[in-house]
Amino acid sequence: MQKTEPGVWSKRKASTFWVTLALAALFISLAGTHVAQASTNSSTVVVTDGLGRTVELTTPIRRVVISYPIATELLFALGGQDTIVGIDSPSQKSEFLNSLKPNLATTICVGGPRDLNIEQAIALEPDLWLISRSEELVEGLEARGIKNIFAVKAEDLDQLRSSMENLGKAFGKEEQAKVFTSYYDKTLETVAEIASDLKEEEKPLVYVVGRDGLLSTCGTDMYQQSVIDLVGGRNAGASEEVSDIARGWFTVSPEQIIKWDPDFILVVQYAADVTPEDVLNDPRFQGVSAVRNKRVFWFPSNLQSWDYPSPQAVLGVKWLAQLLHPDKFVDFDVEKDADELFLSLYGKSFTELGGTF
Repeated sequence: MQKTEPGVWSKRKASTFWVTLALAALFISLAGTHVAQASTNSSTVVVTDGLGRTVELTTPIRRVVISYPIATELLFALGGQDTIVGIDSPSQKSEFLNSLKPNLATTICVGGPRDLNIEQAIALEPDLWLISRSEELVEGLEARGIKNIFAVKAEDLDQLRSSMENLGKAFGKEEQAKVFTSYYDKTLETVAEIASDLKEEEKPLVYVVGRDGLLSTCGTDMYQQSVIDLVGGRNAGASEEVSDIARGWFTVSPEQIIKWDPDFILVVQYAADVTPEDVLNDPRFQGVSAVRNKRVFWFPSNLQSWDYPSPQAVLGVKWLAQLLHPDKFVDFDVEKDADELFLSLYGKSFTELGGTF
């Protein structure tokens, strides 16, 4: 066997060492470039949530946990549903939302507004928490060091607009948010202008059958109150005699409904165990004007109720304005408007998705 000279062996070892060192340096350089590129692709955005909190978020937002159905509605309208990694229980069961995102039913459920599973949500490592307007919940999450929280509050006309604008900014969906807010503002302006000359006696009294059944109705702090007032109606739940309890969905007696004698009774789609037919056939209310005149209706629509604060609620404004004052809002074509708005927000028309009033 031929012997290798010691000097040659040393040179080979040195050559191998320098090649290894060069490769290591190249690897570190490439890794550093990748990290730098990742850093430059991230940025921060500052938004204001429904509680008036200034929230700084790292964008782009890729993983979202939601515990509040209204927040889910807003995110879908912005086209941000693919970021959802944890969903609220009511939205997970929504046929409408599942038709837009077929895997929603199998997305991990983190509970609802009142029973958020915080540990499960943390495990999903969200970039953003979308929750209800509960200050107590916000404080509890912040106590755990969680800062990337957006609390949604949309219980009047302005709050709904602000929620869409700020979420649009958070998700880099400002243009899509503007599609909605432009239509929304134009609708509200048109309705307010037409209804502005109505005298008080021309404004019908409206009783809303709420979430908890026939004797449940909406208080003065709810979105429904804003809509009824805007379109030229009067909310029975805003009457002076119940002012001390008129918050959220609250309960009244059958005698109170009879005393109010509402001109219209509207049943929300999610009302518990009651239909318009039930109201019309209830012997207790046969003398009530709305029942005698057969003015008891479902509040549209069959897909999602248009009475509560969601992007679709703007259609509820148009529908209710025309229902209460058909002679003043004759030019409204709510079905056509619904098709156009749904197409712009969801990529499918209201009719195509099986929507009816």
